[in-house]
Amino acid sequence: MSTDNISLDFLATQSRLQIEELRQVRKDMADMMRLLNATYDLTRRVERRETELRDDVELMIKMEIGGSLANMQSRLDESLSRIEASVHDVTQRVETLEGRT
Repeated sequence: MSTDNISLDFLATQSRLQIEELRQVRKDMADMMRLLNATYDLTRRVERRETELRDDVELMIKMEIGGSLANMQSRLDESLSRIEASVHDVTQRVETLEGRT
């Protein structure tokens, strides 16, 4: 069995390399945490914007449908008024004719 002499300089160099590698790992972990937090913030902003857009689209649809329904109701009211006027004219003619006989 052979024994190798290990110098203190070698051990010091290895320790420095391990410490540097550990610092790099810690830096990478900190970067990953920053990216994770940024991703979380972005996700929250996207969800909030999605909710705002959904509300905006819902409001636009309601306004569009409401406008169409109001227009349709106006046209129906006009048509009913004309029909009622025609029925009233016919009723008066019938009454006039019945009054003559």
